[in-house]
Amino acid sequence: MNEYWRNPQINVIQDTYIDDPIVPSLHQGTHCLFYDPAVSVESIAHQTLEELCTWANENIEEYGLESFLSTERNLYDMANLVKFNMWIKDIRTQGIVKPMLLTYTGKKKYSTNTGESRLRCLEVIPHVKTVSAFITTHNQYHDQFSHLYKITNAEQFFKVCNTKTGTEYQFKYTDKHAPYGLEWFEYSSDKTRNCMLPDDQCIQSIQNYLREHPSVVFSPDWFSTAVDWNLYKNC
Repeated sequence: MNEYWRNPQINVIQDTYIDDPIVPSLHQGTHCLFYDPAVSVESIAHQTLEELCTWANENIEEYGLESFLSTERNLYDMANLVKFNMWIKDIRTQGIVKPMLLTYTGKKKYSTNTGESRLRCLEVIPHVKTVSAFITTHNQYHDQFSHLYKITNAEQFFKVCNTKTGTEYQFKYTDKHAPYGLEWFEYSSDKTRNCMLPDDQCIQSIQNYLREHPSVVFSPDWFSTAVDWNLYKNC
């Protein structure tokens, strides 16, 4: 977590806001925002699905299943085991719905501010080679992205997201001294709501699942096979 994540969250409703939520992220021209409908997956740095598998397998082997399931620091990634399994099924069905948010700071690859989980899921959906993304960067790199669609206001942003009037959005910004302007965004979507379980439900489900299947070894193939998590909600 970086220092900007602690900045206030701005909540707006599409087409009913008073203050444009995109303009502050540009910090009076210090930063700029672009949209690319086809960013190469290989050009984005991210953690891998294999790393999550290794983490889970090694912790279960070293500390035992019950200790793994009850250790508080494990809960976030335990929930991800369920989420990624669900999201892979969903992406195969309807593709990636939301644009990612990438940062460019002059390095060889982009960094992810939103969407890293989707990139992990794509490791087992190899035919998907590109993703749509907003790119937030410093104005010194403006010319490198001048061929892309430049976003300067909320109307353009919402149009790219293809959302309807009344959609709830959340934003976080950096500051004028940062290497990029927009820290994070999220919005509600009917298309993704069915595969967005609360963390506590994901944790309970994976605990019940592993107690019923204690010999499971996590691998990309495990994530590729959809689990019916409804069977493990209230075991």
